Amino acid sequence: MALVSSSIPNLANGVSQQAPSVRLNSQAEEQVNAFSSIISGLRKRPPSQHLATLVSNAQANGNFFIHTINRDITERYIVIADNTSLKVFGFDGTEYSVSTPSGYSYLATGNPFTDFKSVTIADFTFILNKSISTSVIASTSTPAHPEAIVHVKQGNYAQDYKVFIDNTQRASYTTSATEKSDLKTNNIATQLTSQLISNLGSVYTITRYGSAIRIQRTDGNDFTLRTEDSFGNAALIGSKGSVQRFSELPRRAFNGVKMKVIGDETSEADNYYVEYVADDTAEGIWKESIAEGADSTINAATMPWKLVRNANGTFTFSPNEWISRSVGDEISASDPSFIGKKLNDIFFHRNRLGVIADENVIFSRSGEYFSFYPETVTTVLATDPIDVAVSHTKVSILRHAIPFNETLLLFSDQTQFMLSAGDSLTPETVSINQTTEYESSLQAEPVGAGEYVYFATNREDFAGVREFFVQADTASNIALDATLNVPRYIKGKATSLVTNTNEDMLFVLTDGVHTVPTAYVYKYLRRDGQALQMSWSKWEFPYSDRILNLSVIESTAFWVLQRGSSIVLEKMQLQESPEITATGKMVFLDALESGSTPAANQITTTIDGESFVGYPYTMSYTFSTQYKKSVGAGGSQLTDTSGRLQLRNFKLLYQNTGMFKVTTLTQGIEHTYHFSGPPLGIIKVGSVALTSGDFEFPLLSKNDRVSITVSNDTPYPSTFQSAEWTGYYTTKSGRI
Repeated sequence: MALVSSSIPNLANGVSQQAPSVRLNSQAEEQVNAFSSIISGLRKRPPSQHLATLVSNAQANGNFFIHTINRDITERYIVIADNTSLKVFGFDGTEYSVSTPSGYSYLATGNPFTDFKSVTIADFTFILNKSISTSVIASTSTPAHPEAIVHVKQGNYAQDYKVFIDNTQRASYTTSATEKSDLKTNNIATQLTSQLISNLGSVYTITRYGSAIRIQRTDGNDFTLRTEDSFGNAALIGSKGSVQRFSELPRRAFNGVKMKVIGDETSEADNYYVEYVADDTAEGIWKESIAEGADSTINAATMPWKLVRNANGTFTFSPNEWISRSVGDEISASDPSFIGKKLNDIFFHRNRLGVIADENVIFSRSGEYFSFYPETVTTVLATDPIDVAVSHTKVSILRHAIPFNETLLLFSDQTQFMLSAGDSLTPETVSINQTTEYESSLQAEPVGAGEYVYFATNREDFAGVREFFVQADTASNIALDATLNVPRYIKGKATSLVTNTNEDMLFVLTDGVHTVPTAYVYKYLRRDGQALQMSWSKWEFPYSDRILNLSVIESTAFWVLQRGSSIVLEKMQLQESPEITATGKMVFLDALESGSTPAANQITTTIDGESFVGYPYTMSYTFSTQYKKSVGAGGSQLTDTSGRLQLRNFKLLYQNTGMFKVTTLTQGIEHTYHFSGPPLGIIKVGSVALTSGDFEFPLLSKNDRVSITVSNDTPYPSTFQSAEWTGYYTTKSGRI
């Protein structure tokens, strides 16, 4: 038997569910309401500070969707929506007026929490209801009366010009063989117009402008048109509904006349429409246009609605005005592929508004966020809408689209894709490739954190988290299991993932059944591609009913909680230091307020003559079973389990700590050791007494028969840097 000792250099790596013998010394059996930091040690988690009561009459089990608008450092809003209403609050609790000229019909759904998604672009916040199928509103335009244009393109000596209506000649003119003035195209058109008026009667309206003649039938019946001339049918051009080439149209025409340009083999542009747009003098130009009856528009009632912050500080919730088809027809400028389908996500990427539906990703025109139709059908523009589908052997219904660096990550239930486009995102540069293939749980939207993207997975009744990144040396895409050592720790399915790059943290909210509302916390630290910290723990919020929402802005977490019929907003400072509240005091109570009367379950504490109230919460850390370990080749950890380890005593090193207690449990026998702060002689009356040092207590137990838990249920801070233990070790072969 020999006296042995060991140190635990830090308590920074959170919970592990591996066998205790293979855990790192810095990993724990359990960690609750503690903040793991390589820099400052293991601390009691920061308190939450009460900001506002947002709703005082909420249903106990109300289904809410909550979205945070971070407009700028001075303007931040909380949006709370259910299936019948939408409210907007400031972070101080002020409720802002929301006008709803079209009501709340778009919010109708059985589950707002899962069915709503949102994205904020400047002063526009789009709310998407995934349960509603999109549609178009058919054209209600009145069809134009049947009409045609006869264009005298060229005048020549002794040439015949003939116009046939319904295969009957209705006008003809032969030019002089000698008189030059007779060859003017306007003169020829005048002669033909006079005959057409005389021969066609009152059911036709004949109009001439220059060398062009407009023939309109007023009774709605159709007619046929044919023209002939003795110049190879190149001098008199008749057009009804369409022309072969744009050059066949008269330079001057009539306001509102539309023609389809069919095109030929020598032209890349075909099957497009033009309309003559003229002023009061009939001077005008041909502009690309839309086919008759093709001016359908996206039904705004079925698309994401907009919540707009108005200049006067109020808000308006209403359908958005989506730009209608303005050129082409249902084939050349087809409806976006999401029509008739339910949208699964809405996002903003590289100056385009985007949505996903089934297997397709659809982007608006560049810089034209409300237009999903092309500007022209004569050519493909770099700014045109983009509509592409993923390709895979499995059915890959896309659930989420996450901007990631210069690419877009697309998530289906079993496969992950990457949409890339090089320097610019255009219809000709866009491409989608499969990147990884992991089953995922996509109720919680994946989130980016610098060069990483986190997404959730399912493990029966527990959740996992994968960490997606591009490996620098191989440029390959990898999604490592961030919960590899805690496979059955996160209860339920993940409902929300929230990251904070300032403090290198990931929060996971779930639908699991907990004694009190619980958030799972992943604290990580990397340097030069190496993981220095991978710490899982959980934060509990006693005296609360539910965590409704979490958002993190800079280094401040904003929690939306429900307590009874009240929905409250609280903030929590996540910085490594200093460990203080907005009041400048170290008071560790949730829903912390100064100078208020305590509510039920709240306590009061006084520091430096100032009173504070809030809900108490307990920090606890349970050490892993201790083993005799040594360092092997390459820095590996070697655990000696061949002998018997009898622990003698344990020492905690603490810093800037007020109070805590240690509980040991040995074969059902519990012992508690209290640390009550510094000696009385150095306590400043009326202040929080903080001190640094070490705290030693006995164990006198075999290593695998004792559990050690350090806890702090006081309103005062505690920070633990490291630990040490001594004991006796005996090998099976005899004494050492």
